[in-house]
Amino acid sequence: MKTLYVRFAIGWPALVALACVGLSGCLSPLPPPETTHCDPAFPYQQGWLGGDAAFSVPLAPGRSLWLFGDTFVGEPDQRSRRGAAFVRNSIAVSHCDAEGHWSIDYRWGTGPDGAAAFLDRGETGKWWWLFDGFTYREDLYIGLLEVESAPPRGPLAMPFGFTGVELARISNPQQDPAEWRFERLRLSHGSLALPVSAMVVHEEHVYFFTFLDRQARSYPRILVRLPLAHLESGRSDLESGLETLATDGHWQAGLRPLGAKILMQDDATEMSVHYLPSEGVWLSLYAHPSLQGDFPEGLASDTVWVRTAPSLSGPWSPRRPLFRMPEFDPSQPGGYDPHTACYAAKAHPQLSAPGRVTFTYVCNLFAGPDGDAGEVLGRLVDELGLYRPIPVSVGLPSDLLGEAPD
Repeated sequence: MKTLYVRFAIGWPALVALACVGLSGCLSPLPPPETTHCDPAFPYQQGWLGGDAAFSVPLAPGRSLWLFGDTFVGEPDQRSRRGAAFVRNSIAVSHCDAEGHWSIDYRWGTGPDGAAAFLDRGETGKWWWLFDGFTYREDLYIGLLEVESAPPRGPLAMPFGFTGVELARISNPQQDPAEWRFERLRLSHGSLALPVSAMVVHEEHVYFFTFLDRQARSYPRILVRLPLAHLESGRSDLESGLETLATDGHWQAGLRPLGAKILMQDDATEMSVHYLPSEGVWLSLYAHPSLQGDFPEGLASDTVWVRTAPSLSGPWSPRRPLFRMPEFDPSQPGGYDPHTACYAAKAHPQLSAPGRVTFTYVCNLFAGPDGDAGEVLGRLVDELGLYRPIPVSVGLPSDLLGEAPD
């Protein structure tokens, strides 16, 4: 296994350009991470000017890692995206102290031409998006979704495709990210099944909620797991150790998307899953643009959804609305822009108070198959209210246990 060292900008760049799941008699789930009651915020500072995704991974009490996708990076005191660089991923480390004071430190990479992705594939037209992560023993694992430039496809005319998933294993996550060392572990090959939607360590396995890429028109989720022992096996290719939850409810060896049980039929490629000990259920939370109907009428999806289940393998309840996004309210100043879509909703249980859930989501602009991408996406340069995580805290419905499964 090749060990790599992270190259990144510390703060300010000087130059930029633009288990037992579902069976009776099992051990109870691991306790949730210790919570600290900070209100998260994502200010434009240090040159960080917005990014999406916003998965969080607790590293220690009061300390969390944040994983962002495509990111705008500018000068240290810049408050406009004009002239900013556009890098494929960035990270941040947040701190929440005992008094509830929040701080966040953004990081990205450096390259010959200035700002670069924090984790960079080093190949033109190929990059990683950072999708969730987990800690096991002393190591941090980050999901690396492999993306490549491709002809536009699907109702949103996305000019990229997926080729597989790797994990970055970081052996010293408690140190400053400047000192992080990481190695790459192959998790999956191919584009049909991508095990990155959410990652959960439970008992003797790590579970991967996996989205199926059905020609960029449908992204239902299945469940895949890996024995934690495989992470210590010394292997650089982990795919042979994967197991897939089959349609009959049994685990089958290998990554088998064609015979997998569909846990959730809707189209979220990213989500969060965590355990609610007071209710004794697992909670999934997500949001996604609609992929049905003509563009842009079919794009709007103003809802953050939740589902619950007694075990990771289900049965998962029907989705139910938790929150309506105000960006879709036609009475807001300026009205509703039909090119707007909101997505990437995820819970952050380490920041959630009892009986409540703190989550984030992101809103973006989409040009569609017949639109002028340069004109529509270029508006992000000036519309700084878009394209950064929006934090929300809401009370959990009191009747979560009363839902009937699918």
